[in-house]
Amino acid sequence: MIFGVNFWNKKKTFEVFLKKDDRWQLHVLCEEEPEAINEAQLLLRLNKTTHVKVVRHRALSSSAASEMVVYEATANPPKEKPIVVSTPVGELAVCKVVDDLYTADARRTIGQVMRDYMQRSNICTTELLHSFSHIRKLQDAQGLVNAAMHRVGAAQAAAMNVSVKERMTLLDGLLTQCQQKARNFAAERGSYPEFKGQDLAGLSTFIQQKVGLEQHDYVLNSLLSVWLFEFRSLLAKVDILARLAQDNVENGMVRHIDAILADTMIFAEVVQELFAPQPNLGTALKVMGSVVLCRKGIADAVTNPTMKIIANLIPQGHLPQTQAALADRLLREINTDRPLDQRAPDQEGALLDALVLSLTGDDGTILGGERTHQSVERRRLRQRQEMLRAQGLHSVADNLR
Repeated sequence: MIFGVNFWNKKKTFEVFLKKDDRWQLHVLCEEEPEAINEAQLLLRLNKTTHVKVVRHRALSSSAASEMVVYEATANPPKEKPIVVSTPVGELAVCKVVDDLYTADARRTIGQVMRDYMQRSNICTTELLHSFSHIRKLQDAQGLVNAAMHRVGAAQAAAMNVSVKERMTLLDGLLTQCQQKARNFAAERGSYPEFKGQDLAGLSTFIQQKVGLEQHDYVLNSLLSVWLFEFRSLLAKVDILARLAQDNVENGMVRHIDAILADTMIFAEVVQELFAPQPNLGTALKVMGSVVLCRKGIADAVTNPTMKIIANLIPQGHLPQTQAALADRLLREINTDRPLDQRAPDQEGALLDALVLSLTGDDGTILGGERTHQSVERRRLRQRQEMLRAQGLHSVADNLR
């Protein structure tokens, strides 16, 4: 007994705190220190917070109390994965002059190669090519630019039977010209009215009178890119572009929107969201194929409002580039190893049969032709191999061709 306090009568509890919105918040009370520390560490592992602490609270019989932090930890910030530069697949666009960079084939190739970078930046290919701020930001990552040019240059050199150095030199010159065009427009932007989502036809007329037909499309796309900068997610851009396309059918301006909308279909996450919700991948691909092939009544079966607009405009012939981009996305998905239903592997065969039927036209031809046939046969081979392995016939499955 010291100063009237009985230290044999102390009561200890351990308070687990987590940081939320820069404020400490009590999470739970524990009786034992190891239990409290384990709970704090669990919060970090589950990403519930980035900062935890355990406070030992000791109550004395004299109503006095003491507190001490016995454990504190901060979650290591997740390491950002390096940006991936992809190899272009399919038919390659071969650019000879700077204007070739803005064609549908070239934008598709650029989208394939730079998809990871653009997705992280929430921009599409048209925005990247027309916005000086986006181009300048990309140029700051010179290693990424060089890697992308090498992927494209090497693929083109092999297809054209020329040296990689020759293609790299040409591509480097084209990118410099592209940057200069964007810089020049940025300097002149103040002489054009700001587009706010209304009267696209009026803006088109103004541009044509100011710079003529030759520069019309570049300037219009540049102003649209400035407008799209206000929308911070790719899905938000798809939504506003689809509505803009719907509003500009009668005046013919829909073709300009179609080009930009098609650029956004390179992103798998965007397409998945547009066709959600679906019970499985097989059903989603079947619906996508019905949209691409303009099956009767398919627009009524689509639940996403934005996709419903697109599904209505495609059969009318207003979105040919978007239709082609969706077809390409569909064929790429069929060619992957992803199961058509992860939760029900036994349904793989039936789902594949239904998908093939939905992609086959009245004349018996299948969307994608030989490319689709090969992808379907690869899937059927994997199905047979999995059935054999399930029966313990691993060597037979390995030798199956």
